[in-house]
Amino acid sequence: MLTCKGLVKSFDKVLFNDFNLDLQSGEIVAITGPSGCGKTTLLRCICGLEELDEGQIILDGIDITNAIAEERGIGMIFQKPVLYPHLDVEGNLRLGSRDCDTAAILAEVELTGFERRRIETLSGGEGQRIALARALLANPSVLLLDEPFSSLDEELSDKLLSDVRELLKRRNCPAVLVTHNLDVAKKFADSVISIK
Repeated sequence: MLTCKGLVKSFDKVLFNDFNLDLQSGEIVAITGPSGCGKTTLLRCICGLEELDEGQIILDGIDITNAIAEERGIGMIFQKPVLYPHLDVEGNLRLGSRDCDTAAILAEVELTGFERRRIETLSGGEGQRIALARALLANPSVLLLDEPFSSLDEELSDKLLSDVRELLKRRNCPAVLVTHNLDVAKKFADSVISIK
């Protein structure tokens, strides 16, 4: 599935050194650690938004270490949903797939009937559900999640966390979550890796 071998990245200091991961189909792994330890940078390297100093990333038996982000087949959801306010919900979803069944994916993320909603009218949780729906429409081989629950209140965060985990398991979509919150990591993931 997804294998990371000996990943190394540094800027002014070493962020991670000899990071290894074997992610199987349908498996969810959480990576925890304090702010500034390189969690987000690690995700950005895996999906191709940052270059590694060393190491190898293999997806479904293919070395994608030097592939551009658009060709990796990896989806990413950021801490704040990246949605385009000049487009309605359906317009944003069609960026994930032009030929998508927007009604079906909205039902899957529990937002039936939201096609014509304006982005600025969405709550934080609704925005993250739309971002998730768009990422899933591209049928990623792996989904990376960069603290998508951290800006929500605890009750909403727990509900979204539970719903997203269930959806990923139903789709058998492997995922990597980074978070500084160990409780979130334990609730969401099958296993937890700590980096310092």
